[in-house]
Amino acid sequence: MFHAYLDESGSDQARDPHTYLLAAAICEPAKLDQLRSTMRDLLLPGQVKVHWRAEQEKRRRQIMETVASIALEHIVVIRDGREGERSERRRRHCLERMLFELDQLGVEQVVVESRGRKDDQRDRGMLDILRTQKVVRGQLRMDHRPGPEEALLWIADAICGAVTRDRTGDPQFLETVSSRLTVISIEC
Repeated sequence: MFHAYLDESGSDQARDPHTYLLAAAICEPAKLDQLRSTMRDLLLPGQVKVHWRAEQEKRRRQIMETVASIALEHIVVIRDGREGERSERRRRHCLERMLFELDQLGVEQVVVESRGRKDDQRDRGMLDILRTQKVVRGQLRMDHRPGPEEALLWIADAICGAVTRDRTGDPQFLETVSSRLTVISIEC
């Protein structure tokens, strides 16, 4: 049994427009507390969470070195959308594929960063539809947590940031985890 922690990101809109990413960090339940402690050790005074976009380059290197040292498997689903496609549609396509992939790997618990009650309900509705269609098994569960409360979501956030940087010409961050990363692109 595995747990997966998911976070999302839009790519660099100037250099990689209409792109949406959904990343998962896949963890063994026995290691969760240790991993949370490792990620919380990255917090600077006054920070409530580690967030890729708010960090300087030196800190990003430190974050990715920490993520690489943890030795987790990661999946990123990327939707290269078209102009005018709503972000929520891109997210829905990514989430559908991600849940399928996680179910195939034996993940039983998915934790997604909360985007608010209404959006969280939409995610759970998607899972219910996938169960009904037998795309995923019935035992796959989904919870939502605020980013500051769940340090393991910060790993997926960093993976999204590293993939975005790679897509825009800077592979240095992604190279540290590339051997344990599966990237799936969804076409329009």
